[in-house]
Amino acid sequence: MGIDALSPVAPARIRCLLLPSGTITRSRFLTFVERLQQESTVRLGDVSPNTKSQRNMFSPLAFPTGLAIYDMATVNPSSSYLALAPFELYREPLVVIGIADGPNVIHEEDPAAPVSAKVNGNGTMLGSSGDSIETVRRLKDQYPRALVHQLFIFDCDVRISSSPPDVIFVPSPEHSKTTTMKTVMCDLTALLLVEMTSYAKSLQALPTIETPKALQDPRSSGDYINNSNSQLDRIPRPESRISQTPTSRSSSPAANVRHSVPSQMFIATSNDVDERSTSRPPSNGYRTPPVAFDHTNGVPEAQQSSVDNERLRRLSRDRVAIQGFGSGSVGERARNKAKGRKGVVLGSLYLLAGRWPDALKELVESATVARTLSDHVWHAKALDYILVCLLVCAWAGMDFEIPQICYPLGDKTSPGLGKTSKHNSLNSIPDLAPLKSPNAANRHVSLQNLCNLLPDLVNNILHLYVRAANFTADQLPQISYSESAIRFAKLLTIIENAHGSLDDQGLQLVVLNVDTTTKPTTIPSHLASFPTKAEIAGVLLKALPSSAVETSLDAIDRVNILAGIASVLANLGYHRKKAFIMRELVIILLPALIQSRKDSAAELGVHPAASLSSYELTGNGKGFEEAFGSLHGSVFSIQSFLTLMCKVYGVILSAHAEMLMGTTASTSTNHIDQIDTSNIKPDSLQSVVGCIIEDAGTRSFGDLSLKVDVLRLCINVCEALPDLPGVLRFSGDLLKTAASGIAAGPQSRDGSPALSMEDQARLLSNISRTISAARKFNISNADAEYWDDFLIREIEITKTSTLMSPSPRKMRQLDIGSTFSSDTKDSPFIYNPFGTKSDSAAIEPLLVVGEEATFSILCQNLFDFDLDIEWIRLDTNEGSIDTLTKNLMIGPYRTQLIQLLGVPQTSGVLRIAGCHVKVKGCRERRFPIFKDPWKSAGETKFKRLGLSLAVMTTERPTSSVSEAARSHRELGTRGPITHTLDIKVIGLQPNVVVKNTSLLQSAIMLLEGETKRFTMTLRNISNTTPVDILSLSFSDSASSILQLALTNKDLSPPELYEIELASYKKETLRWRHEDHAVEAKIAPNEDLLLEIEVVGKPGLMYGSAHIDYGHLGVDKTKVKDEFYTRQISFPFTITVNSSIALVRNDFLPFSGDFAWLNQKKRLESNESAHSTPPDRRSRAASRLTFKPENRFQSLLERLGLGAQGSDHFLLLLDFHNSWLKPLSISVQVREKTTPQEPSSFDLWKRAYTAHEVLQPGQTSRLILLLPRIFLAHPYAPIPSLNSTTKRQFIHSSSTAFDNETERTAREAFWLREEILRLMRASWTEDATGRTGQIELRGLRLTARMVDAIKLEEVGIDLAVTADSASEPEPENTYLVTQLSHSAFRVPVDAFLTLSATITNRLQTPIYPLLRLQPSLRNQPYNVALDLGRKFAFNGLMQQALPLLQSGESREVQLGLVFLVSGEFEIRASVEEVRIWKDHTTKKENGGGDTSDLGMSRLLERTERRAWQSREPCIVHAVDDASNP
Repeated sequence: MGIDALSPVAPARIRCLLLPSGTITRSRFLTFVERLQQESTVRLGDVSPNTKSQRNMFSPLAFPTGLAIYDMATVNPSSSYLALAPFELYREPLVVIGIADGPNVIHEEDPAAPVSAKVNGNGTMLGSSGDSIETVRRLKDQYPRALVHQLFIFDCDVRISSSPPDVIFVPSPEHSKTTTMKTVMCDLTALLLVEMTSYAKSLQALPTIETPKALQDPRSSGDYINNSNSQLDRIPRPESRISQTPTSRSSSPAANVRHSVPSQMFIATSNDVDERSTSRPPSNGYRTPPVAFDHTNGVPEAQQSSVDNERLRRLSRDRVAIQGFGSGSVGERARNKAKGRKGVVLGSLYLLAGRWPDALKELVESATVARTLSDHVWHAKALDYILVCLLVCAWAGMDFEIPQICYPLGDKTSPGLGKTSKHNSLNSIPDLAPLKSPNAANRHVSLQNLCNLLPDLVNNILHLYVRAANFTADQLPQISYSESAIRFAKLLTIIENAHGSLDDQGLQLVVLNVDTTTKPTTIPSHLASFPTKAEIAGVLLKALPSSAVETSLDAIDRVNILAGIASVLANLGYHRKKAFIMRELVIILLPALIQSRKDSAAELGVHPAASLSSYELTGNGKGFEEAFGSLHGSVFSIQSFLTLMCKVYGVILSAHAEMLMGTTASTSTNHIDQIDTSNIKPDSLQSVVGCIIEDAGTRSFGDLSLKVDVLRLCINVCEALPDLPGVLRFSGDLLKTAASGIAAGPQSRDGSPALSMEDQARLLSNISRTISAARKFNISNADAEYWDDFLIREIEITKTSTLMSPSPRKMRQLDIGSTFSSDTKDSPFIYNPFGTKSDSAAIEPLLVVGEEATFSILCQNLFDFDLDIEWIRLDTNEGSIDTLTKNLMIGPYRTQLIQLLGVPQTSGVLRIAGCHVKVKGCRERRFPIFKDPWKSAGETKFKRLGLSLAVMTTERPTSSVSEAARSHRELGTRGPITHTLDIKVIGLQPNVVVKNTSLLQSAIMLLEGETKRFTMTLRNISNTTPVDILSLSFSDSASSILQLALTNKDLSPPELYEIELASYKKETLRWRHEDHAVEAKIAPNEDLLLEIEVVGKPGLMYGSAHIDYGHLGVDKTKVKDEFYTRQISFPFTITVNSSIALVRNDFLPFSGDFAWLNQKKRLESNESAHSTPPDRRSRAASRLTFKPENRFQSLLERLGLGAQGSDHFLLLLDFHNSWLKPLSISVQVREKTTPQEPSSFDLWKRAYTAHEVLQPGQTSRLILLLPRIFLAHPYAPIPSLNSTTKRQFIHSSSTAFDNETERTAREAFWLREEILRLMRASWTEDATGRTGQIELRGLRLTARMVDAIKLEEVGIDLAVTADSASEPEPENTYLVTQLSHSAFRVPVDAFLTLSATITNRLQTPIYPLLRLQPSLRNQPYNVALDLGRKFAFNGLMQQALPLLQSGESREVQLGLVFLVSGEFEIRASVEEVRIWKDHTTKKENGGGDTSDLGMSRLLERTERRAWQSREPCIVHAVDDASNP
């Protein structure tokens, strides 16, 4: 928890060991430690000096601006660290502080009692003053080499009157002042400075200080501190500040002062040498490791020597010392060397005490002596301390000058960093430049000079260490050399990252490990003279111990070295080298963890496989998670360490686990070591798709087998700890890394993972066992991360019965009592660019609040083991739905459908974005819907290589617009597309069922044309929601056949009309809703009775009544948008038997003589009524009475007497009885409508009826007389009853189009419609009273029949009368006798008048030309026209007449005389002289609609027309007209 132990200025920090004392929780202990760390820097000017002059060697008054920097550590240093003191005194804890929790120390009964802590089994304190002293004494016994031993009792707000001197009470933050902790640290520093004086004097009293031995293996000594054979026994301990007996003092020459020196310090006298050579064992309880320091990187190979040779060297050196005298003697050289070494240690004490000028002075002098005497190790260490001293002075803002001793000699420089030194060769006399007052310019120059000197200085120091390795006695331990190389490389890296400069921000990072640096905008010009990253990495890699030296280092030291190397490599940006070092670190750490686990199991007496129980706390019921909370909760945890290693190797890591871990512990500014979780929501759509894209890029980087090996190593480490969450995390990451990472399609063949089936099963089993162990120890959030992001492939609503599913409706679609609405006009064009586009999208799914729905979820499992899903529920972005399905199993390597039941809770839009799934052994997470197959296509343009492929970086600054476009491109183009399922949820709806019907077995039987009714009872089973809108629609087999026929595109317009009429106008099923004003409503739990009518039709076999019902909640007129109804159906069977069928029909012309005769009789009757006496008048009337037994005679007697005219035609109908019983048929014929009759008049009251009884199987003919029909618009278009079937007129290329044929077809159609409008037929079964309608639409017309039916457009009537001018009135009446409607008998040589009456029935005027054509009757053509001496006329036989208006009649007379007797025939014709054009009014289209598109005008005749008289005028010329 302390500051970086491998900091470049670590020698300037006082190591302070913090230990928990008494009953104290971990969180409270860390809180107290944090309070101390906040005041880890103490200014000497704030420290009170000691009043005793003999103990003011390190007085703060000598340098008030100095700073004492504490390194607060909570871990005991290793024995190898302690073995380096006093060579490296900063490694040894000089201050030991026990931390106690005040509320747990003070007695509840007597708060004012002396305070101490309670002693438990671990040797902590009890509640008395003596116990506090005992606690301090135990600290001194356990850590005798520390200078200060204190007990801090935190959160002690009770004022204590008297307390032991080594116990300090610290109030809580609420009762503390701003200077409370600073005062405590100042008092502690004052005490430490006093003890440093005693320690320094003890050092000065020693003859010499030996260099730490590289061959010594501290691991064999057990407890190095308590080693009884240590040289510490020869040095007296410092006297305690507590009263101590004089007998405890040593009898050494320095007994007047307190001494505390490390065990490596000993007196180098000849006697001692002899004693060590002869009587002492080879080692003081230590195992002597082999010499291996010479095999390290950068250290030349040293020749190995035996113990005997080493003894001979020492004896011969001692002999020389005895023989020589004077300044150049060997003894003087040894004394100077000892003086220099003691000066280096004293300088390090000044450096620790914050008196940097004194430290710099001592170190410069000592370095000069060491260089003069070739004491390479101590020379290098002195230069190291000088460099640290210069750095802290620069950090404190002081101006300094670099001592000359730091500059390398020109003749002894060696290449180390690849740069040529720019410094001149200097003499060996040091220039001790004092520290000056701060000056910005001078300080900047000094810093720049230091940066320029630093590469050569570092190279010189390391070179001195290498040279010392050639001497066995001066070989430096590998741990010291490696850490020195790491510290120097870290310092060079900081400067290199700052582009070769060292400013205040860089100094903060160097001294306090606080990174406040910013990337400079410009690169300094002196950067070229600074070592490159590769050269710095070369210096760093010298710290790697060789294989021979590794055997002499314990695991902790090797781990520390490798961790330091990896940290600096990360700062240099060499992440792959860093990962390699980290992997080696894990390989070294793993056996140590396993051995530790075995040792723990041995202490508990259990098997190592069951040693997990040893981590459970049994005293207070706390579990595994609290005991190892810091293992996976701290940012510096082992999981973060392993995560960094896995990232470099390209391992696909779970994003959720990284979020839980937080930011990594690396201080690198590179993006790969940083995890930004501020704007990322777990399992959000953006994060999931982003992770898929990032994982796809990561899969393309690195070697898969190497990734798998790294992940297996991580799993083994977590199992050895044991770290159960780590085991689960990396197991999931291994499965995810080995997965294919694709959304498999139907033809995908590359979805299998890269692991074998056995490895997959082994990993799954390991996850299950780990989960079980985590549950046993109550570890929360101990779940793996699921390894496939494409678990959910598709979600849809299972298709249910359409009768129960609500459907959207419009108000016009649900008119009460109707099932079809034809008020909508659609465009007749096939394509109309200006029309409204129709919505042809699929009907969206619909749900109802509170009603259960079934969802089908397609899940993907591409692994070779069964996937056990504990539960799954839908995830919605909008709306709410309750869904949960438990205990599902998905088979290996497949996509599988699972069913999920859900109940919507709120109305509106329900947007399903995915599912929340809890897979067994994995955490609950959200899975989006990936409907489409997806596979990473890879990069077509390689813009990144190596490690940059694993991380998506931005090479240049981007704006917000380009950033948004880039993210959209990455998520939309490269990544898979997520889908959502939008479902509309409506409010509560009623539920209606068919309660009962009047049909037996849901079947009905009837004859063709017969109508029957049945009833149906509906019941609303809903308890709360009423039915306020209800409508009926029907479907049947006959309608289905008709609808199928409508799809035929080759139907002619008349055929299409007939099918549409039968389908839409002649409904088979109808709802008999008597009261249309009252809307059908059904209250909750109420009934409604419906009456349905069925009409028998051919082909009708079944039918179904569809009841649409719903709940609006408001008045129907207020509903503007669509609403929803639910539909139920009642199917039933229909049996239709044949009855009366029309088998044949014919149309015949009928003469007008019957009408003329009736008119003549009426005229004669009227005349005789005035002249005949009353008694004879009755007899005349009786002769005109109709005889009911002669029905046709009665019909003929009525011709010509009404308003229908005298033109008629005969209709012959053949009917066939197919029923098993006699049927009576009735055919009614009504008159045509006249304009004088009111519209409300029922014309069928004046219709005549033809009756006939048909026996079973009999066919009978009925003859009907109908008036001829005139069509005002004979070429009007044939209408279409369904707007959806209207077609644009297209000329057929297969059939030749003829206007005359189209005219004939349209004329026949409209004539047929007029005939059917004038007649109707029905049948009756007299035995049962059953009745029905006879279908007459089977009538068919031919061209001959059309001529018999239609009335001419221009009527021509001819009549012959006597000439009133030539004969007197009474006589001329008897000259001409009318025999029939168009036959006359006239005398020869009589003057006669021929009258031609022309009637225009057209809608437009005409310009007529009348032609009269007399001829002999019954003669050949050439003879018939030879009338020269047989016929005479007065006038023109061909003459043009004035304009004849529409509906106007005009009579033209011609005088004529028949000269001979015989039969003559006069014909007349009218021809149009010119076509009438109306320029004032727009010509109508003949009554057609817009769908005709001008076809009626195309069919209108544009040529001049001609009309012939229907019947010729026959004249019988006789000699005596009175005698026929």
